[in-house]
Amino acid sequence: MRAILGVVTVAAALVAGTGASRAGSAVAGEWGLSLTGRRVEGVGPCMAVEVAGDRLYAAGGGFLHVLDISRPDSPRVLGSLGGLGTTRQIFVAGDLAYVTARQDGLWIVDVSNPAAPRLVSHYDTVEMATGIWVSGGIGFIATRCYGVEIVDVSDPKRVRHLTTLKTGEAQSCWARDGFLYIGDWVPRKLLVADVRDPRRPRIVGEGALDGYGDGGCLRGRFCYAATGHHSRHADKAEADGRGHGLEILDVSDPARPAFVSRVKFPRGYTIFNDLWSARVGGDHCVVADTWNGLFVVDVRDPAKPAIVARAELPPEPREGRPDPVGGVAMAEGVIYAAGIYTGLYAIPAAGLAHPSQREPDRAPVLSSAQGGDAADPAFDAYRPSGQVRSVTVTGDLAWAACGAAGVHAVRLDSGLRRVGAWRGTNDVHHLSLCGDLLFTAEGPAGAGIHRVDGDHRATEIGRLVIPGQGVRQVTVPSPGDFALIHCGGASVYVADVRDPSNARVVLKDSQVGLFYGDQFVERRLGGRYLVAHWQLSGPAWYDVGGAAPVLAGNTPDATNYSWTDGACALGDRLLLVKGGVCRLLDPNERRPASEIPAHRVGGFRMGGRPSTDGSRLALARRHERVVDVLDIRDPAAPRLARRYELTGHPGACGFWRGRLVIPAAYQGLLVEREAAVP
Repeated sequence: MRAILGVVTVAAALVAGTGASRAGSAVAGEWGLSLTGRRVEGVGPCMAVEVAGDRLYAAGGGFLHVLDISRPDSPRVLGSLGGLGTTRQIFVAGDLAYVTARQDGLWIVDVSNPAAPRLVSHYDTVEMATGIWVSGGIGFIATRCYGVEIVDVSDPKRVRHLTTLKTGEAQSCWARDGFLYIGDWVPRKLLVADVRDPRRPRIVGEGALDGYGDGGCLRGRFCYAATGHHSRHADKAEADGRGHGLEILDVSDPARPAFVSRVKFPRGYTIFNDLWSARVGGDHCVVADTWNGLFVVDVRDPAKPAIVARAELPPEPREGRPDPVGGVAMAEGVIYAAGIYTGLYAIPAAGLAHPSQREPDRAPVLSSAQGGDAADPAFDAYRPSGQVRSVTVTGDLAWAACGAAGVHAVRLDSGLRRVGAWRGTNDVHHLSLCGDLLFTAEGPAGAGIHRVDGDHRATEIGRLVIPGQGVRQVTVPSPGDFALIHCGGASVYVADVRDPSNARVVLKDSQVGLFYGDQFVERRLGGRYLVAHWQLSGPAWYDVGGAAPVLAGNTPDATNYSWTDGACALGDRLLLVKGGVCRLLDPNERRPASEIPAHRVGGFRMGGRPSTDGSRLALARRHERVVDVLDIRDPAAPRLARRYELTGHPGACGFWRGRLVIPAAYQGLLVEREAAVP
């Protein structure tokens, strides 16, 4: 079927006058015309491209580049801005470019002077900022497993969190007339949300996709959705790798997306660089399908789409196969392709490529009558300007990592009164207190080391920067000689911090996981083991009791990948929550987890990042905005005591005088108003 489709579409292209003579060096191939292009000088690794007028915007490798495309086949770099982290997608509106950067949040850049793009602001998103769309003064940020974060960007210097719309796994999103369309990844769906009241979004419709959902676009009454990975086929062998393609749905009624047609691209599966997008210009839709390259689909009749051309980028040096395409954009007669490893390409495609025209949009508007979240009667709340990401409680004091607001010291016994605060060199994602030393995780600024005096004032006495890595979490268990540091997505370092002014890395480990939260254990176990909970390979035991730190090994776990669970210390044992149960592990336990007794709660599936005061176990599920509290006075017979459903996103909890202390992101620092008796 694939070969037949290729022959038919090539013939159709030639009849329509879009043959090789008008497409540069294009020749007929199995998937239509085979297009080739050339690399654009001055742009390094590239993840996303966007065209606005005679300007091309390209993002990748921490840079935003602005290019002149007044001659579409000869893009010329006008200016660049670096330091933007793990850049992923771009949205351009007027003189502003909105750039998502995964764990590095959202950047807003003034591009009114293309020769000198200027940073306007940075926003600390609740999770990994992947997709981006802006409608009027409202921004929509797809944050993977956390759904879509909705923000007020009417003042680009001061972006404000409004709420989060929970989805399965939001990769990309696009909006029109108060309705938001979302590529829902693993669930293989197109979701439609009513966002006319941006503070109270709700899912109103969905359409099944025959592949993992990601990027797409609207044109008239049709939605064009790019898909990848695996299809919905009931037979796994048939489904694997067959999800790549373009799906067209009729969204004239947004609440009832109706399937119209689809085309399929070559079968394949690669877990890395797995992203897909679609852009319509004129009668054609150009689809980026990473390792498969890009495809041009004739959509003059949406009921009968036909593949008319394909382009693959030159091989990337690491694996010797074509460079994955991260995104596409079009000018007249030219397709621009983002090469994830090798750079930006201009691909001649006369008759096939036309600029995308943004759809007319009646944008949602925040009215003065739309208030913020109501106070939760179960908690007292302390609300800094940033989001509260983590907390450490010592005595009557809570030390909070508050993202862009830095570090705040809050007295819990006097009405949540702030007694100290300072901004970090960068956003503060996490902190750890050991004696009078405070360690902060500050992304690309590394791990800060501060000495705190009796008046809660901090003086920086050291900093450990790991080149090319952003520090997301730091934990320094007593006695404070070694630190566990989590960077990027899947790197853990052990650092010797006995001399705070000269901290140094002494061990690096890379396994699978650690993207989605606080996975370190705050206490040393057995007098010598630091512990990280890897989301696939289970707890890792780092032995720091010998001549040099080493990875002693893992507690293997054959259950499915888990990014929602974790581990904490219960006395000198490790309390592991995974697969709906909890287990208690002795230090350096190396037996498979299945051989260790599992403790359950009847009718309740345990899940979340655990923390305990010895009698209560708090399970924080940040992505679901839920904290469950269990009575574990008998650890072998845990009992569900209560559940808190929050508007914020909770991290690992603390305890103070029998009360729960929750770092709840943009809902603030929450403290139970009454001590709970299990």
